[in-house]
Amino acid sequence: MKDLKTICSENITALIVFIFAIVFPMFQSAYKVDQFTGFYVTCLLSFSIILIWGYTGIFSFGQAAFYGIGAYTYAIISLCSDKNLTILAAIAGISIAGVFALILGYFMFYGGVNEIFTGIITLCISIVCETFIVQTSGPEWKILGVWIGGYNGLNNIPKIKVGDFTLTGVPLYFFVIAVVFLIYFGFRKLTHSNTGYALFGVRESKQRSELFGYKTAKIQTLAFGASGALAGLGGVLFSAWSGYVVPSTLSVDNSTVAVVMVALAGRKNVTGALIMTLVYSYFTHQLAASGNVFSNVILGVLLVLIVMFMPEGALVELFKKLDALFGSILSKKKKTA
Repeated sequence: MKDLKTICSENITALIVFIFAIVFPMFQSAYKVDQFTGFYVTCLLSFSIILIWGYTGIFSFGQAAFYGIGAYTYAIISLCSDKNLTILAAIAGISIAGVFALILGYFMFYGGVNEIFTGIITLCISIVCETFIVQTSGPEWKILGVWIGGYNGLNNIPKIKVGDFTLTGVPLYFFVIAVVFLIYFGFRKLTHSNTGYALFGVRESKQRSELFGYKTAKIQTLAFGASGALAGLGGVLFSAWSGYVVPSTLSVDNSTVAVVMVALAGRKNVTGALIMTLVYSYFTHQLAASGNVFSNVILGVLLVLIVMFMPEGALVELFKKLDALFGSILSKKKKTA
């Protein structure tokens, strides 16, 4: 946790975001609180990309597929009985998404698939999953007695219940931000752990890592499985929060937007990914509410500009400039003292 104790612009920004999240329900309407709950849920999809792409160097367009698997699994199990199965449904959603990613990762990394083709394979997985769900519109497409719904998806999905207590409204908001910030701090700790160093080593050079005795295929497979479980957790919370799930939840579009958000922020920086996801989600919602359909065009233009002028990511560059500015101010004060 060494970096968390350092006074720098990234840590100050993270603290501000954390305080904002805590006090937000105190001065906002129930509608806004519900809206921001969804924004924080989306952060989990971005975190899964940080883990697999930013930390391990594996480019994936399939994270939305794992997100959708988690969402559909939670929906189907929670709807299959009148009994409260939401906790079981949540565990199953995370587990099935993680296992699916683990199996896919095993065949890719132990099979020696070229890193360029992992993006293509995961892209195809998202397309196949979405297309399959769209085709399940007939009455014969049932799992555990629940009609999958095809293009229309599933509705009236129960909220997560703990005993007689239902997580909805403000309690759901605080539950989601607790999950998001626990994972966020987990990432910050991972950065300075032996596991983190192993991931970074694989990202920078597989050959060098193998020379030092690391089993790179195993590391990549486990990281891919963990990222799938993390995306599945996001899908579970999305399904429980929104009360519906549709085939587009698994779409390549969702994966692409999440990848772009992470790239804009800086793919190796979890604080940047958190902030960029919240900012993008908010402004996209505002543009959609105003009838503007060009949010993705704006995102694409921003990506091109940032790749050209700030290849490490906009927020990473901003943190560096702020640290340099604070450093110069402090050094001047020391000289004048």
